[in-house]
Amino acid sequence: LEFRRVLFRSLPPGEEMTATELQVLRLICQDKSNAEIGELLGIKLPTVKTHVSHILTKLRVSRRAQAASEARRLRLV
Repeated sequence: LEFRRVLFRSLPPGEEMTATELQVLRLICQDKSNAEIGELLGIKLPTVKTHVSHILTKLRVSRRAQAASEARRLRLV
């Protein structure tokens, strides 16, 4: 739990990642496609797309590659 709080402090208040968003972000950083992420997490493709959209917004980026770079910079993954 403490580890999670440390990760969340990297983002502005109100923009913290949910546990599922962090899972999706880790898989984005592993170059997984939305379809692969859906399969791995057992969620439907539209749900994956929603999570990715929320992640991009929270990290203030427009592309998955930028999200991965920002996640590493913020030590979210």
